[in-house]
Amino acid sequence: MSYASNRDRSPTELELTQAPWPLPPLNVFLTGSHPGVYDLRWDDPSQLSLNSRFILVGVNIYRSFDSEYGPFERITEMPVGASFWRDRTDSERIVDEDVSERFVLFGRGESASGSDAPRYVFKTVYDPIVKSGSQGYFAHEPTDVRVFVDGQEARVLRVYGRVGEVEIDAGYPYDPTVHGVNAATFEPGTQTRQKHVIPKPGSKVTCSYVRLRKLLRTDLISRIFYRFTTVGIPVNLPLSTVQPQNVIETPLEEATATSNFELEKLDYIWREAVRRNRFILEQGGERVRVMLQKNNGIPCPCIQADYFGQPINDCRICYGVGFVQGYDGPYDIIISPDEGDYKVRQSDIGRTVEHTNDVFTGPSPLLRHRDFLIRINNDRYSIGAVRLPSNRGMVLQQHFTIGCFDEKDIRYCVPMDQPAKYAAVEFRPTGPEHEAEAEPTFKPEIPEEEQLKGRTPVWSNIEF
Repeated sequence: MSYASNRDRSPTELELTQAPWPLPPLNVFLTGSHPGVYDLRWDDPSQLSLNSRFILVGVNIYRSFDSEYGPFERITEMPVGASFWRDRTDSERIVDEDVSERFVLFGRGESASGSDAPRYVFKTVYDPIVKSGSQGYFAHEPTDVRVFVDGQEARVLRVYGRVGEVEIDAGYPYDPTVHGVNAATFEPGTQTRQKHVIPKPGSKVTCSYVRLRKLLRTDLISRIFYRFTTVGIPVNLPLSTVQPQNVIETPLEEATATSNFELEKLDYIWREAVRRNRFILEQGGERVRVMLQKNNGIPCPCIQADYFGQPINDCRICYGVGFVQGYDGPYDIIISPDEGDYKVRQSDIGRTVEHTNDVFTGPSPLLRHRDFLIRINNDRYSIGAVRLPSNRGMVLQQHFTIGCFDEKDIRYCVPMDQPAKYAAVEFRPTGPEHEAEAEPTFKPEIPEEEQLKGRTPVWSNIEF
């Protein structure tokens, strides 16, 4: 597979590629105008001469968070026939949802904080509840939802948007011998007393709110990658006999890719500069493995609502990240030689080893603060702030500071084994960058007693 910086193939390669699948669209561009909204544009794939072998159905778009190597998720329900697609945070307004049978606290039988006041708390069908028009911000104000009891609007006391719980205001402190059946609250704005509408057994309670269907996160330097595939049907196949298995799609590893960090396409001059930097790293750099911290995924069970929604630092499921598995990877990269100092420092928690160094690597994979590296001897290093030297928006290198972890750090518990099962649309690249744990090199033409073995082809080529 070509390096991730070579996003599009050249016309010569397109004309010489006799692939059994449709060629993907070229000149993919990503632009953004609002938070949580990305506009994607591409050239019509039917204009490519080799695609004349197919009746093109459209273009499928796949998205991945945090890694250009997957897993990818298809975000288009059907192939797109146009040359434009808008990916955005998607919210849905739920109107008059019947929650009469979804109360978790109802009436005088329950108490709050040891008081005798009744509470009326129900849970919505969908969660989380979010603020309208927001980037998935959890609802926490009574005005974010509307509740009706037998057609009358009830006052909302609290909203727990993360878990979809809503509490109806019962007029706390509540005493029916003093306040009557329905307590009243004085409204300064209208200078009137507003009665609390409280559900009774058999009442119909409805709730209107906004739920989050899809979140496109753009905070914390999110890495968002897209791949575009072309879907087609062979021209020699009668349309009346077409079956689902006859539809051919571009393999994901051959698809055109872009990301929110790609502000301009690499031209041939800077592509050659990246290639020469790669040559320097292959000659003198160190092969390491990198783990990319997840920014999206399945929330970890260790996150508790009464713990301010924060994960547990020593959790063995998410490793303190908050998402199951915690990190994507490992992926093999090459970094510049280590020239940092080792020193032992006495601190209030004991003696610690300090070792920091400034290194650089190529433009792929994209790294971010809080990712970490693993050397061949299993020493693990944090990745500090990442600097991206660029030209006209083309990322050329990545410079960052690494610092060693203490051996009791939770990140030493992250397993380095390759995942046993990949997602259906996930792929792993192959190539010379996969040399971090390579077996010692072997030259069959060299006698065994004279054989010298290193870990990389570069070492072997120098020795022999």
